[in-house]
Amino acid sequence: MRYRTMLLTTAGVAFAAACHSPPPPETAPAPTPSPEVAMQNVFNQDSADAVARAVADSVERVRQAELARKAAADSAERVRMAEAKSTELRSELGVMVHFGVGQSRLQAEDMTALDRKVAILNANPAVRLRITGACDDRGSTRYNEALGERRAAAVSKYLVGKGIDVARLDRVSSGETAPIDAGDTEAAWSQNRRAEFLIVSSNTMLAMN
Repeated sequence: MRYRTMLLTTAGVAFAAACHSPPPPETAPAPTPSPEVAMQNVFNQDSADAVARAVADSVERVRQAELARKAAADSAERVRMAEAKSTELRSELGVMVHFGVGQSRLQAEDMTALDRKVAILNANPAVRLRITGACDDRGSTRYNEALGERRAAAVSKYLVGKGIDVARLDRVSSGETAPIDAGDTEAAWSQNRRAEFLIVSSNTMLAMN
């Protein structure tokens, strides 16, 4: 009984103490910065923003410069490839065709080369060709001039038959006057029995669709 009385007394004292304990102190408001400090804070923030913008602008300039460099490199590569293709096509237009002794009839293997020329001419309508018929030096000058004309005419007729406008084709004969090989052998003569091709118009690069 005594022990219980002591507990009750102790609890009562603690309760009374709790009821009469002072309230916790209020938190003091943050001090208002002086105008000088406020201006310095604004200046510091503006400076940080300016630095961030400068960094962003610098990064963007580097990015734009890299894009411009890549575009220039791509453009240069396209030009290089176009020039290489044009050179290849001009070379194909210049491939000669050859004839048998005293003949102006086209051979089968030469028709393949002429078909390729047709494709190039169709893709490049500004191009005009000069077709020159030539001979070896056997036979008379007059005969070889006429044979050269027939050879040029045979080539022209084939191209026109494939749809090329005859106005784009000039025909001439060099007869025996412009040999590739001046030797007196069959190998030399076979080189001289030919039709040559020269582009006589269009200074632009050639292309294929």
